[in-house]
Amino acid sequence: MGPNMHLMGEIKSLLLAVDASEQSKGAAQEAATLAIECGAKLYILYVREYHPESPEALLTALEEIPEKHREFLYKVKSMVEKEEGEVEIIIKDHPEAWRAIVEEAERLKTDLIVIGKRGRTGLKKLFMGSVTEKVIGYAPCKVMVTPKDVRISGEIILVATDGSYFAKKAEKEALSMGKRCSTIKKIIVLSVAKREKDIPGTIRILNAFKELVQEEKLPSRVKVETLEVVGYPPEIIVKVAEDEQADLILIGEYGKTGLQKFIMGSTAEKVISLSKKSAVLVVK
Repeated sequence: MGPNMHLMGEIKSLLLAVDASEQSKGAAQEAATLAIECGAKLYILYVREYHPESPEALLTALEEIPEKHREFLYKVKSMVEKEEGEVEIIIKDHPEAWRAIVEEAERLKTDLIVIGKRGRTGLKKLFMGSVTEKVIGYAPCKVMVTPKDVRISGEIILVATDGSYFAKKAEKEALSMGKRCSTIKKIIVLSVAKREKDIPGTIRILNAFKELVQEEKLPSRVKVETLEVVGYPPEIIVKVAEDEQADLILIGEYGKTGLQKFIMGSTAEKVISLSKKSAVLVVK
């Protein structure tokens, strides 16, 4: 897959936030692959988190990185260098891991942040719960959250939409992927109604998407399938993705009930939490 044919399009740089855990491996593999295939620079960020209220905290954070972690970082670096890609390791000491990630993404002007779904509990649950939510909420770019064993083939992708502003951006991102990436065979567009009486609304959302498909003129190789389902949105989205073997879910940053810069409790956050077989791309 050439630089301009990748799912993520023309990316100049991306930030991989890792903690060297087993759960970081999926994200590391995908980030390295992205960097190589897109001809983009990969920044590998390792955050040593400390708590300023503890006198020993900073000294502990500044201690030498464990050898096992250092080996992990250089292994990812060598994967990219072996393919003559550009890569840089950044070590940052910060009391708030999520803020360190966002600050580096802003400073480096990266096009994408890639993080693992879970992190090591020994590092204060670095990539669990609020850290991931805050990274997504405050990041200046798209964020991809990758479970440990997921490998993105790019043949089948699913976009979840509720017709909101950011959901429409996710729809357009999916169609853009379909046009530029030769591996895509099917785009599944899913709108979930919480109750039976809400079905007419989901049908209107999907009809609007069908009109957009006509305007965008997708290649004949790409099949588009629309689904309206009644149920609890996060569970339905993940189940449909698993049933259809979609290894990438696209979802807007906020739904209709988005809470400013936080997505705590939102559909996006819950999809990320539930998804074990699909990476999730949060579109901004």
